[in-house]
Amino acid sequence: MDNFRPLLYISLLFVLFVIWQDWQHAHQPTQPVATTTKAPTTGNAVNVPGMPAAASPSVVATTPATSKGERIQIRTDVLHLTISTRGGDVLEAQLPTYPISVNEPHDPFTLMFDRNGTFVAQSGLISADAANAPNHYAIYHAAQPSYEMRNGEKTLRVPLTWTSPGGIKVTKTYIFHRGSFLVDVDYRIENASGKPWKGVVYSQLVHSPLESHSSFLQAHSYEGAAYYDGSYQKVPFDDMAKSPLAKTVKGGWMAMVQHYFLVAWIPEKGSDYDYYSKTFSADGNPLYLIGYRTSAVDVAPGQSSQLSSRMWIGPELQDKLEQVAPGLDLTTGYGIFTVIAKPLFWLLSKIHGLVGNWGFAIILLTLMIKLAFYKLSATSYRSMARMRNLQPKMQALKERFGDDRQKLSQATMELYKTEKINPLGGCLPIVVQIPVFIALYWVLLESVELRQAPFIFWIHDLSTKDPYFVLPVLMGITMFLQQRLNPAPMDPLQKRIMTIMPLGFAVFMAFFPAGLVLYWVVNNTLSIGQQWLITKRMAATNTGK
Repeated sequence: MDNFRPLLYISLLFVLFVIWQDWQHAHQPTQPVATTTKAPTTGNAVNVPGMPAAASPSVVATTPATSKGERIQIRTDVLHLTISTRGGDVLEAQLPTYPISVNEPHDPFTLMFDRNGTFVAQSGLISADAANAPNHYAIYHAAQPSYEMRNGEKTLRVPLTWTSPGGIKVTKTYIFHRGSFLVDVDYRIENASGKPWKGVVYSQLVHSPLESHSSFLQAHSYEGAAYYDGSYQKVPFDDMAKSPLAKTVKGGWMAMVQHYFLVAWIPEKGSDYDYYSKTFSADGNPLYLIGYRTSAVDVAPGQSSQLSSRMWIGPELQDKLEQVAPGLDLTTGYGIFTVIAKPLFWLLSKIHGLVGNWGFAIILLTLMIKLAFYKLSATSYRSMARMRNLQPKMQALKERFGDDRQKLSQATMELYKTEKINPLGGCLPIVVQIPVFIALYWVLLESVELRQAPFIFWIHDLSTKDPYFVLPVLMGITMFLQQRLNPAPMDPLQKRIMTIMPLGFAVFMAFFPAGLVLYWVVNNTLSIGQQWLITKRMAATNTGK
């Protein structure tokens, strides 16, 4: 045990270092950098099954800032959007209920943008007769330059119309709902020509990712494309050029995912869609595209047809996303610890629903975890208490065998066997806590619900470090006190390592999310109380003998 415990602490310290590096990466500025993407001069066609190549739209999204078309401003209680009359594309999206930081409460987070980079949502129609189908380059007509959801209104409709010389009228309508990041996008196709119309509807996202700052082991919050075909599939930007997506999916969805937020297209359920991805460049700047196309739609002369899809533009709210579409909540990435992190977040959110404060929810969650492992911890603490009582005998063995480490080790193991003590038993609480600790770390890192969540007094954001380092200091103190209750290592070097370990952990934890340090402080405090009580009871029992 003397040899194992320092190694275990050092291993945990290494794990802390790794996830600290990842946390630094995840908290790099996420706002667009000041670069200008010029309009591309050429485009690459998307070949649509059953359609002539000439009827396929170019997937290259010209930078809307240099495109023709007016900008339509849309304001709801949770979304501020800019939509272009060229294609009816969503060019910009700001989230007024999600400020950039606690210190900038009136500066909304910008999720989609077209001025300093590219992140736009496009959709359109394709037909063999290109003049009778508005793709994302067509110019729509809007009745007014701005739309705002007023007090008392539950929905806001933004219709855009396009009419071809041949008598095809298309109305593209965005429908917004109060308090919701889910947007309905409806297409109504009216055929006033004298011949049948046949075409498909496509929806796609175009993204020019910001510069990425790699972290240790490259394990950080996922940023890239994703889709759902019955299981959650990531499409990293680097993989798009190597292996473009081309797959038929029943229903599903596709999205661009980043830390805390996503934009997703969700088609109607039950139908087959052709999912695709593509990479291209605009004057040397890489652009990445993921989208889907519907099956062919037929509209007879004098008839009309309507197709619907939905968009999610906003935060990765897990309880909302799982109601929107199957698997959409999986965009909150907990990695290999999902099996632990998901139940932890579910329980944490339920507790938060009762107490209304994420900090107190973490405290209560820690208490519940401690109760769940109470018997295991009690067994381990009893083992450590018995080890502490063996210190005189251990010291006698050391004096007897001196520097003969082999004989000392053999005699020590015989002593453990005689006393029926598991030398590794006292380390079990630490071993058990490590996966829970790391899973909770990812919950705090990836769950937008905890982003900028206040606790009390000076802690205004549990997802960032304690600004005054009070919690890390308390953690170091509780770790030191907990060590005082454990048997001291026999080896002088190990003893020195264990002495400085609380200081090392306190320094590392100073840069971790305050919510994680809060969990560790509460856990240590409960462990100290439990261990002290067990040690006192065992001492009383031994005295009674």
